[in-house]
Amino acid sequence: MRKQPNTCTFEACGRKHHARGFCLTHYMQFKRGVTPVGPIKSRVSVKLPECREEGCSEPVKAKDLCKMHYQRFLRHGHTRYPDRKRPAKPCMIETCDSHLYAKGLCHAHYVKQRKWAAAGVDAQRYQDMLHEQKGVCAICQQPERHRDGLSGKAKDLAVDHDHATGAVRALLCSACNTAIGLFGDSKELLTKAIGYLDKHLA
Repeated sequence: MRKQPNTCTFEACGRKHHARGFCLTHYMQFKRGVTPVGPIKSRVSVKLPECREEGCSEPVKAKDLCKMHYQRFLRHGHTRYPDRKRPAKPCMIETCDSHLYAKGLCHAHYVKQRKWAAAGVDAQRYQDMLHEQKGVCAICQQPERHRDGLSGKAKDLAVDHDHATGAVRALLCSACNTAIGLFGDSKELLTKAIGYLDKHLA
């Protein structure tokens, strides 16, 4: 029995034998009726340079840093986030225990200030109102009981305002703010509701 060669018999190929004396590529050319050509260049995988941060072997994205460390550099100006020496500053909203993000606020309150701004309230005024009300609702005198579905933390008191004039009135909990809104700020309806309760709860 004729011994099969270990490598392709095509001149200067040297790739591993597959069939009929050819490597896989030259054999497929032969099978299609095409005169084998070559030699076939082997693909050489080039390993990308690694991130320059100690202990990180991820490929470089930019500035000799991987994607994570590069994003951290853009956001914080350094890549030493896990080894922060100074403790993070807290959010300026006294009922919040999250870390500072920008302009004295945590990330959540930094986003919320846009909503407050629509009512004519900036973060400092909100903080002052919260301090004046001692952190409780202006109507029920209770702290916010509803919690955020994502963070699990208590929601912020809502900025209540006159829907006719847009004037800011006070901070209300979710329940009181919703109730006032459903009654359409109508004193007449609220009076009737009180009369209804007096009649049926006596």
